[in-house]
Amino acid sequence: MRPAIIVSIVALALVLCGCGGPSTAAPRMVSLADFSDPTLRSVPIPDATAAAVALEAAGLTPPEPIDPVSLESRSLDAYFDIEARPGEPVVVDSLIGQVNGRPVYADEVLGPIADQLRAEYERMAWQEFQGVMEQLVMQRLQEVVLNELFLAEARASMTQQQQHGLLAFMRTIEQDLVGKSGGVQSRAQREVMAEEGRTIEEYLKLQEERVLIETLMNERVTPFAVVSWHDVQREYAKRRSEFQPAATILVGRIRLRTKDAETITAVQQRLDAGESFTEVAADVGMADRGVWERYVLPATGIEGLEIADAYKPVLKKLSVGGVSPPLERGIWTMWFSLLERSQSPQRSLFDSDVQQQLQQELYGRAIAQAQAKFINDVLQRGIYEEISMMHRRALAIAATRFPPR
Repeated sequence: MRPAIIVSIVALALVLCGCGGPSTAAPRMVSLADFSDPTLRSVPIPDATAAAVALEAAGLTPPEPIDPVSLESRSLDAYFDIEARPGEPVVVDSLIGQVNGRPVYADEVLGPIADQLRAEYERMAWQEFQGVMEQLVMQRLQEVVLNELFLAEARASMTQQQQHGLLAFMRTIEQDLVGKSGGVQSRAQREVMAEEGRTIEEYLKLQEERVLIETLMNERVTPFAVVSWHDVQREYAKRRSEFQPAATILVGRIRLRTKDAETITAVQQRLDAGESFTEVAADVGMADRGVWERYVLPATGIEGLEIADAYKPVLKKLSVGGVSPPLERGIWTMWFSLLERSQSPQRSLFDSDVQQQLQQELYGRAIAQAQAKFINDVLQRGIYEEISMMHRRALAIAATRFPPR
């Protein structure tokens, strides 16, 4: 394993000195003024705009503005953007494993999730954060390993003609990038860095990998994700209640003891006068203003409800808002009301939207299954260090960046 990289800043001092042959004269210090023309000291230095105008008048092309921070130093700043307390050692990067002979370093795993880890670190208690960190690092590590295995698989299966086609495609992308920047390579570099946070070379490499993996998936996964009309029919039958939901009814009930003849008479008079069932129920002390039960109607309707048989003929005669005559049963006198009946839209198998929905869901499942099988095959063929070991190494380095509190 390569030793961890240790970053240090060393201050450099540049000493200018004059030297010559033997002389009896006193030594004289050399200054910049000895190399300048004193007669030009009063001439003002032109600004960038004036200099550009003068160069164009002379038939010359003004130079591109120079960014004092180079692309390389920008990428290094981002790479080593690590917070640490004074005197506290921090491992900037370290080899954590190999995939098909290519070394995998910690920052390749931790870098893309650093912002997310930092946000969770500041928000959570350490014990909770530790679990989140383990999960995020494992997910990212699996992505890195699989991505490398996929690329190796894709490159190994490419024909010579496909390789030439890929080179031509990447050359076209690069030419388009430079063309959009007026044909100036340095300007294209700056624009890609500003938009993508990468150099042109890094951006092109990312695009090449994307094309390779997409092509691999189209050849090794997509052909095995097939959904037939029979699959759609079977899925619809299994989920029929979702697309053809049953109607529901809301039943109200007022129940009084038959011996309370005076109250029963008063209730009947108010109902005959057209007063609200729920208001009358509330006035005589019924819970929930007389709302009794909501039922899902089976295919057989009221007859299929699991209620007393004596109630079914009464309910079957009711329309929404209707109130039944008083029903005496044992020591109780009752009134029923059909407070509400709801019926969700029925969606047929031959509805194009239903077919499209089922087709997409089944295809998504088939793709996931084909991908899982392909990933398992690739992992078995690939050569890589044990992922759990790489995970532990990456976590050990992450712990130096996000120490326990």
